[in-house]
Amino acid sequence: MTFEEDILINAYRLHQNLMIKGELQKKKDVELYRLYSDPEIREVLHRVFLPIDQAIIVKADETLYLVPEVQNDAFSYNNEELRHLVKLKDNKELYFAQFIWMNVISEFYGEQFLLTGETRSFIKVDEILNKVKELMGNFDKLPEEDLNELSVQYELNIPGMLDVWHNLSEVTDKVKDLSKSHKKDYGFFLKVLGFLEKENLIVVKEEEEIVMTEKMKSIVGHYYHQETRINEIKKLLNDLN
Repeated sequence: MTFEEDILINAYRLHQNLMIKGELQKKKDVELYRLYSDPEIREVLHRVFLPIDQAIIVKADETLYLVPEVQNDAFSYNNEELRHLVKLKDNKELYFAQFIWMNVISEFYGEQFLLTGETRSFIKVDEILNKVKELMGNFDKLPEEDLNELSVQYELNIPGMLDVWHNLSEVTDKVKDLSKSHKKDYGFFLKVLGFLEKENLIVVKEEEEIVMTEKMKSIVGHYYHQETRINEIKKLLNDLN
């Protein structure tokens, strides 16, 4: 199939701007945003550019987002970049942060989603903290050999996560600024959730409630039923309960 020159040029313009900026907003990028409504331009993007990029375009809240596919390493953060962005000291803290993120997604896409197809409207930070606390307690009960076996099977550094968890103390009423108390359990959770908030994936209201953005819903909705990694982690979480 051949395309007119102006269609190819406009598709390339749109693609390049998404590559550079990561997103295009209807209010700020009026002309470029409008180009995406042209079916021929969309076809060029989806048939030519996006397969090469190993990416998808997600449309949410009048914004276009360029999102890498799961297998794409080129546009994804590596461990070093993530540690820097989330301000974590080592990979053990990073693995624990990722475990927290997994549990956030799991709570939103839990039993209610399976029954109704709708995610929960919000979850409490306390819920995630208590869930992770329970899971860490279950890990603690397992012999070292089993922990190492699970670590290999699920590609998680479980002993390292336990080490991080054991070094976090419980938050008390004496703590005045939770967001800066990173050596406390609740403060650490707020810090790692803050990264998702900066990425416009969630909103944390008054340091208590977590709400998913439309961007997060669109991205997770695309991957949730097809991504084996998510299903593997859900199986691990369910088996530990």
